[in-house]
Amino acid sequence: MKKISYSLLFVFLFLLSFKSHSQNIGLGFLFRPNITLGTAIVPTQNVEDSLKFGMNRFYANLVVPLSGKLKLDLKNINASFTQHFLTINTGLRLPQGNLVEDNTKIYNFSAGITGIHANIRSGIWFYTVNGGIVQDVQKLNESSPFFTAAGAYIRVKGIYKHNIYGVALLYQYERFLPVPILGINRRYNKKWFLELLLPAQGAMRYQFSKSFKAGLLVGLGSFRAGVNPSTNIVLPNLGGKGNLNLDYTSIKITSVAELKIKNGVFLSSELGISTARSLSFLRTSDNEISFGASTVPYGAINLHIDLQKSKTSPISSRLFGNDF
Repeated sequence: MKKISYSLLFVFLFLLSFKSHSQNIGLGFLFRPNITLGTAIVPTQNVEDSLKFGMNRFYANLVVPLSGKLKLDLKNINASFTQHFLTINTGLRLPQGNLVEDNTKIYNFSAGITGIHANIRSGIWFYTVNGGIVQDVQKLNESSPFFTAAGAYIRVKGIYKHNIYGVALLYQYERFLPVPILGINRRYNKKWFLELLLPAQGAMRYQFSKSFKAGLLVGLGSFRAGVNPSTNIVLPNLGGKGNLNLDYTSIKITSVAELKIKNGVFLSSELGISTARSLSFLRTSDNEISFGASTVPYGAINLHIDLQKSKTSPISSRLFGNDF
């Protein structure tokens, strides 16, 4: 038994000694710092009678390593590794149509700390804490910050074979929302990749060559921001005009294609639909008016820059930061 334990310890230390150690067990999405730049478009379409709504979005996400620590316990034949990251998410949403005031600009910014603790005996633990705002720039003095916290346990069952269990807690606009996290990460026959993180997203991809893969992506998107509704519409039961909260939720179902430009640089595109859309204005949780939002086309393009020049692309994990 001790012989096996010492062998495991040696393998663990061997993997930690290389920058690419996480790739050896398929956990690059947790250990790899990267920059993501992207844009997404939901075309303008009728939501009710003559009312129209669409959204153009631009975003940038950054994951930067802060500190790492390796701890050895030869007496108990154990070793652990802790790594912390700074996560920064920024973005700009430009609502289209006549539902909100012309030239409305919704900015979002969040920053947080993400930590990973890997231990031979207890497995891999993941935790993240973030805070930020989502607001029309003209109403920043009335903005309400949001906070998110999440923790998860990742069970490594083999190469590219991981199970994820955890819980997240969201606070925004005086609401606490606990969300269970369940996920799996799998690779089949060296060509098929399955990434599932409920309730945020799921993806199935096929590796056509060393530089190209494509597949199907399903993702949940949601945000709430303070805006001024258009003066051309009447919003009954909301206490008159002025700053209101725009609440928007949707599910995207898209094909996704990814091209490796060179080691560490990847270009990806999405094309599909945005469906199950919920669109509403509200002043309080009991004072709300909703609009019927039909299924519309959806498109996005992203540039991923891996700061460690990896040969494989970052997994689009919602565990890092958030997507408000």
